[in-house]
Amino acid sequence: MGYGQPKAHYSTVEEEEVPILSSMPFDVSSFTGPPQNEEQLREAISQESAGILTGGLGAGLKPGTTITSTDLMANVPPPTPTGLSRRLSFRPSSFRTPSVRSQGLGRTPTVRELGQIEANKRGEIIEVIVEEPTIGGTGEPAVDISSFVGGSTSTVDFDHLDSGKQSRKNTMAAATVEIFYPQANWKPFSMRWPYLLVLSVLSAVLAAAQEYLLQKSDKKPLYSFKSAAELKTWDYFSFKYLPTLIAVSFGVLWQVTDFEVKRLEAYYQLSKKGGALAAESINVDYITFFNFLRPVRALRFKHYAVAVSSMATLIAVSLLPTLQAATISLTPDRATREANGADGFKHIEILAVWSRMLSAVLVLLAIMGGVLIWQLERRPSGLVADVKGIAGIAAMANRSHILMDFKDLDTSPPDMIHEKLKTHRYSLRNSSLAPEESVPLTQAEKDKYNQQNWADNPHPLMLRLIAGIPFMIGMILFMIVIPIILFEPNANVVTDKAPWLLTVFAVCIKLAWGTLETDVRMIEPFYILSLRHASPRVLTLDYTAMAFGWLPIKAFLNGHALVALVGLGSVLAEVLTICSTSFASVSGGDFTGGQPPPPNPGEPAPPNGANTGEETFHSFWLSFGLAIAILTYLCLVAALVYWRRRHPFLPRQPNTIASILAFIHQSKMLYDFVGTEKMNNDEMVQRLGSIGKTYGLGWFTGRDGEVHCGVDEEELVSAYKHGDDARQASQPWRSNWENY
Repeated sequence: MGYGQPKAHYSTVEEEEVPILSSMPFDVSSFTGPPQNEEQLREAISQESAGILTGGLGAGLKPGTTITSTDLMANVPPPTPTGLSRRLSFRPSSFRTPSVRSQGLGRTPTVRELGQIEANKRGEIIEVIVEEPTIGGTGEPAVDISSFVGGSTSTVDFDHLDSGKQSRKNTMAAATVEIFYPQANWKPFSMRWPYLLVLSVLSAVLAAAQEYLLQKSDKKPLYSFKSAAELKTWDYFSFKYLPTLIAVSFGVLWQVTDFEVKRLEAYYQLSKKGGALAAESINVDYITFFNFLRPVRALRFKHYAVAVSSMATLIAVSLLPTLQAATISLTPDRATREANGADGFKHIEILAVWSRMLSAVLVLLAIMGGVLIWQLERRPSGLVADVKGIAGIAAMANRSHILMDFKDLDTSPPDMIHEKLKTHRYSLRNSSLAPEESVPLTQAEKDKYNQQNWADNPHPLMLRLIAGIPFMIGMILFMIVIPIILFEPNANVVTDKAPWLLTVFAVCIKLAWGTLETDVRMIEPFYILSLRHASPRVLTLDYTAMAFGWLPIKAFLNGHALVALVGLGSVLAEVLTICSTSFASVSGGDFTGGQPPPPNPGEPAPPNGANTGEETFHSFWLSFGLAIAILTYLCLVAALVYWRRRHPFLPRQPNTIASILAFIHQSKMLYDFVGTEKMNNDEMVQRLGSIGKTYGLGWFTGRDGEVHCGVDEEELVSAYKHGDDARQASQPWRSNWENY
């Protein structure tokens, strides 16, 4: 539906000039682009040094279309008898009341609603000239436009409007201007309602299935057998591996959603009306924060979607497999089975207490899934496409003057960045990050996050030996404990009395490995850049956004072997959980020193007692061999990670939007990102590839002529070496000569 241009008699009205309200200097280089010669280069350096962005950076957000409110309202369909009609009003929806003049039950949309709808439909900023008819030729507007609130970008002189010019008639419309930004709402599939609805329904179905199995088990054991070899393959798989496989897969489905919710929460906060504080948006870190404390941090910031998602994922990944392992029981106990010998029957039953706890947890997850649907569907994401890698953030930062807020922060630690930005508010409008100056900060907001604890170490904790050595020792100890518990008669009682214990150990290793994988995912693009002359594709590389299971395949295709090995380790860690659960109520001594059980039930059982448990000869040794092989693989890959990635190669961790902006705020490569804020990842890859530059991480000469540390196009001044400051050679006043 298109709208015409403003009517002629409005466009010819003689108006006085509105004074420029912004104090930001005007950048004439935005007409010519990046510097093309020495004279332009000197001028650009002079402007950048004075805090003026050049080469088209900081061009600002301008309306693409201008529409009058008359044209906007002309295409409104007649009110339907399903609502209440009301006059033209700009009051918030929470204050809507029926008009006393309404004779019917219809409702007419407001100009604000129509303006927002039109901006969303066009996908561009639109300017609406609001025309209010006057009452009876008195010159008084029918609606008090002085009470308007919202995105107006111009001021109105009411004295001037009241007095008017001689060329005006008192029947003319009083006009003001409203600006509407498109409310983008791109979301990954795992954050959309169909995926989340499947999670909720699946949780409810699993809870009902668990209760059904409990009721069935109370009446009659699920399976009865003398030897596990008597069972059909499907029956054996159904109680031995299938429940754990379902629990583990269910946890992975929640992890996929949790990854995306944490990654994109900052952009939603920025897209809200009035923006968000820096500490709650561009400077918030959910990537490297400790898993079990993440919901607490999210609640502190009032990021309720992250709190719900993180809590649900922790329950699904850690608690669910543990409860499932405790639910299935082999009866009678080991002593009775040994006494009965090969002729005694064994039964697979469901324990009521553990089963009810498992069902309650599944119902809770179904509710949390519903809450997450309600939270995510009622709010726009603020994104037109996925934000991937350094390029995605650089594209968002080219329109406004947000880059100037990061002056002198390229090598600053996180606490200094927080200290400088804590009194700033930022917003995301039309795919562009910008300082939000329309909402002044209160003193309470300025002091809200004074007591912040930031990691001073530039390397993630899980990639440092202080965490790596205990982690590897833990995996080695678990590899030693498994055969001790399975084959040592005195220790083997654990599998019968606490069949869930080995599952708990496996889950702990899985969670720790997940943290290691997250850190490797995050730093890989920066590590490649630190090697210098990297491909443009590295700027769009973002492994943190990659789905579980697809990561090792994609990393192998990209030639990033270490990331692929770590990603494969995450898949194997899930298999380790399944294998560990299968060791419940098993004695490894029953499968040593003798031949495997006979395939036919009629044959005599072997004398070593192999038929006294729920395992078969082949399934036990397969599970045991897999568990030891997986732990060996995890130890070797972890050792490789700490050999190759334990040394810091960045001034600080790239775990927030603010940290990355500080790395690129003076980069010359930003000239290539002017006008790219609405490009998707494929278009960005094609654009950067056509430019043909290479990129690196280190010391470079910025747009202001000074030496900075971060990511820029080659050639750099030098590579980054942790602890060395390349600026001391050309800027000796930065050195601490007192300690020379």
